[in-house]
Amino acid sequence: MAKVSVPEKTLEHWSSLYLAYRYRSRAAMWWPATGVDIDIRWLPNCPGKAVQLELKTSIVAGANLQDVKVNLGQLWDYDQLPPGQKPFYVFPWPDWTGDLEAVAIAANIPPSELAFSRSGQGWWFADWLVVLTTDQVASVLAPELAAHGSPSRKNASCRLVRFDLTASATAPTRLWGSGAPEPTCIPWRQFWSDLQMCGRDGWSQLIRLPMDSVTTRDYDRAEIVEMLRRVKGTDRREWRDTEMATLAPFASNLSDGPDVFRIIDDPIGGLEPPSNADRDGDGQQDLSDRRQLTLIEAGALGRRRD
Repeated sequence: MAKVSVPEKTLEHWSSLYLAYRYRSRAAMWWPATGVDIDIRWLPNCPGKAVQLELKTSIVAGANLQDVKVNLGQLWDYDQLPPGQKPFYVFPWPDWTGDLEAVAIAANIPPSELAFSRSGQGWWFADWLVVLTTDQVASVLAPELAAHGSPSRKNASCRLVRFDLTASATAPTRLWGSGAPEPTCIPWRQFWSDLQMCGRDGWSQLIRLPMDSVTTRDYDRAEIVEMLRRVKGTDRREWRDTEMATLAPFASNLSDGPDVFRIIDDPIGGLEPPSNADRDGDGQQDLSDRRQLTLIEAGALGRRRD
């Protein structure tokens, strides 16, 4: 098997630590089983917003090469999900060659310290993780995804991007898919700062608000920010018996208009894990989902923070 530069399980734990530090008790997290739809009942009954993350690592592909790969069957599944429920893909933008563990040890930095900012600028994992939407990943791999054309995960690994650090470690050359234009990657910390202000057009997120505060009309981003601001000072325990509405972003009916938010039916799960979700054709590669469902309570939203 190809050697990963950072274990995916390590990235999962580091991202969870980051959210726990950043939001303290105002972040709730759940890790769905492979192939299972999200269920809003996993999360606290309180105002806020929920997003899904799919963690990927980079693979050492040569002396100065690092690849980020995705599974086309998994991507096909994610691309079929309704508005608000598509995961964000999170992966390293490496500025090192080979195994990060060995690179850190050579610099006299314990690899476990990379979970924290005290490891130093450029070493902290939050400095080199980036984020793409499912739609962006599907666009980069559009020819490959169309050719695959199914949720089968067997023998479906596909390179999303190759980083070539031969000429420069700080500005590696990138090859996306089979020659696709480079998408706009969002740095990890900027992603959360933007999300606190209701994100950007095309970002998949679920908004939770008291049912009696919303109607069936469309809401713009500024209205959602204001509605969350109004309820941010209320203790979570006061919402336990309050009926909540779920809103998701939809593309505007106006040409080039911003996304609008409207009420949807609560996501209540339903999919069974696909029978081929765990292993590829030769039984070697773990194809489990690395999804993390995170709810950020209203009290932590409506303000930017690096």
